[in-house]
Amino acid sequence: MREPVSLGYLLARLTDTIADAPGVPLEDRLEALEAIRKAIQNRSSELTSVFPDLPADHPHAGERALLEMSGRLFPWLQSLDAGNRSHVEEVILTIIHGQKWDLSAFPGGKVTACETGDDLLRYTYWVAGCVGEFWTKVGFTNLGTRFADPDKASSLLVKGRKLGQALQLINILRDLHEDLPAGRCYLPGDELREAGWDGESRPTEIEIHRAFGQWLATCESYLEYTPDYVGPIRDFRTRFCTRLPMILASRTASALREAGVERVLQEKIKIPRSEVWKSMAQAVFC
Repeated sequence: MREPVSLGYLLARLTDTIADAPGVPLEDRLEALEAIRKAIQNRSSELTSVFPDLPADHPHAGERALLEMSGRLFPWLQSLDAGNRSHVEEVILTIIHGQKWDLSAFPGGKVTACETGDDLLRYTYWVAGCVGEFWTKVGFTNLGTRFADPDKASSLLVKGRKLGQALQLINILRDLHEDLPAGRCYLPGDELREAGWDGESRPTEIEIHRAFGQWLATCESYLEYTPDYVGPIRDFRTRFCTRLPMILASRTASALREAGVERVLQEKIKIPRSEVWKSMAQAVFC
């Protein structure tokens, strides 16, 4: 599974780097994402469009290096066998769709919110739920019955999608302190307006409180699929790699609930390194 998962990660990280490129006009970022979409859809081994230039003082050297070496990713994609290539193409095209929607829906400036809960769930599928499906498909394609009983494939695809969406909901709730000042509010606008939001100014703690609690509960309910997804996986290393992020997500959800909306709006809630090591042990032995 390592090769398609590694390539899928690098391509997703490439498009994410472009989508979030600081100081680059929105139109240029959308154009670059569209160029990647066309290259993947047309199964091209080359990409001639120029990617956005990151500022020289951009703090992430790895992202600059990824852009510089991005041309290597497209021949690599074409070198994969048909099954794995199809899985990578499908997940990256879905992610790009979500990233383009994100850029168009939240152009910056005035605070903008997702219109409804359905909009939020669609977005979490486009950028993360599809990754849970990808992991499942790559597992069956490369490991076969060593991944899980093929009769469970349909059920695992559904549960994998829910777990991916849960991970994205964790990111959304944890990043409220950064997203709101930037004009992005992924919490549904109709729920915020019911709490008194005027639809123009930055939502207050009181206006966010109810929606935050509801979507944290949704996230926790999706994470409850973890035992049913991980349990059938037969390969030890694959089971560990699947279980670990779910444990970390569950611990982060608990930390968010304990911190409360006031702290979440002021700082990034993170679990301590010691909890990460405990989670790794739990992923091995439980």
